[in-house]
Parts: sequence; C-alpha cells; structure tokens
Amino acid sequence: MIKSDKTKPVTTVDDYIKVFPVAVQTKLEKLRKVIKAAAPEATETISYQMPAYHYLGVLVYFAAYKNHIGFYPTGSGIEAFQKEISGYKWSKGAVQFPLDQPLPFDLITKMVKFRVKKNSEKAKAKTKKQGSTKLNDADKVKSYLNKLNPTVRAEIEAVRRIIKASSSELNERIKWNAPSYFYKEDILTFGPYKKDRLLLVVHHPYVVKINSKLLTGDYKDRRLITFKNKAEAELHKKEITRIIKAIIKMTDTNHPVK
Repeated sequence: MIKSDKTKPVTTVDDYIKVFPVAVQTKLEKLRKVIKAAAPEATETISYQMPAYHYLGVLVYFAAYKNHIGFYPTGSGIEAFQKEISGYKWSKGAVQFPLDQPLPFDLITKMVKFRVKKNSEKAKAKTKKQGSTKLNDADKVKSYLNKLNPTVRAEIEAVRRIIKASSSELNERIKWNAPSYFYKEDILTFGPYKKDRLLLVVHHPYVVKINSKLLTGDYKDRRLITFKNKAEAELHKKEITRIIKAIIKMTDTNHPVK
C-alpha cells in the first residue's frame, strides 16, 4: 500500500484518500461516491486501516496499493460475480482493479447492491429464526425516520451519518423516542427537533472530562450539542467524531473487555 510519511493511523476516509497521489485520489473519490450511491443507508468508517461500509453488517472495503485498488465485497460478493471478475486477479474475498485501467463502476455498483441484499436477507432470516415479529434496531430507526417531515428527516439524516461514521463500534437504536447511540453504555441521543435547532444530548458521564467548544451546559453527567442546521453540523464533523471516539476510548480504559 502506498503510505504517507506519517505513521499516525488514519481515522477518516477523507484522511485515507489524502495519503495518495492526486491521480489515485480521483479514482478513490469516484469509487467512494459509487459505493455510497449503491448503498445510501450504509455507514462509512475506517476498519483495519481501510475505508469500510456497513449496513446490517459488513458490506465492502477498499484499499489502494502501488499498482491496483483492492475491492473487498466479502466471499459472497466474489462468488456471485466470478464470471464478471474473471478478467481481473481475484481471491476468495477480494478483487484487484489495476490503477492503469478504468474502474468497472457498473460492476462495483452491482456488487455493492448484492451485498446490501444479502445482509438484508440475513437480518430478516435471523429475526424470523428468533420467532419474533418485533422490529430489529435498524428497522425501528428506519420506521422513525419514515414518519418525519421530509425536511426534518434530511436534517437528522445528515447528522446521523456523521455520528455513525465516527466509529464502527457505535450501535444505533431508538431510545427515549429518538435515534440513540451506544457502546457498552449509552453515549448520545437526538433531542427534540425544533426549527433552526438540531439538538444532541451527550449523556455519557465521561463527557464532562472532554474539553470542546461544541459541548454546552453545566450538568453533572451530560452536555448538549446544538446546530442551526445540517450544514453547520458538517462543519464540525471532525469535532463530533473526536468527542465520540474520546468517550469510547475512556469506556474501554475504565471497562476493558475481560
């Protein structure tokens, strides 16, 4: 893999792409957009120091190397498209697209959509096997969003994507009648929406140890984050990510896995 002079691990896909030469960056950005278009509900994050996309489990990964871009649609994605990828070098869970050739975006789109379908089928089968008609967490969130005014939904969806992309360790569910996020313990939840105000309640007690201009309120065990709109939230994406990652790190430090 082509690496920068810095040894510090990347934490966002933006940072990952910036490591590479401009010509490679262009290919990676286009690949990123194609994946997002094929799986709009997917969470984008960094996993194993590669861009990764999750929806009801792992969808795909990609990574750039000296002479090719590795695309990882898991074993099922490779098996389903063996004929289409026969002209490329491939293995059980990966296919290599040479850097000196155009990326096959139509094929990549089909592979991503296939992975979304497989994960959805797997999740439904799991629910059915459990003998329960109750909605899973992902379905509950989707149901909540579908009931919102389209304008409000667009605002909340934008902030939701920022939160979900902050860490692959984060889990999402509906709690206190709103999308809520947790890792071992509850971390933050959307507050009631009002015009010109998006509210996040960061209710993990470790938040009081974090110094950030985004965090307001002098509460004993929580802080508030407010934005006028999704555009303002996007401007503070890195700081939101830093706050969430700091809480997760403190949680692991004080409650290590045994």
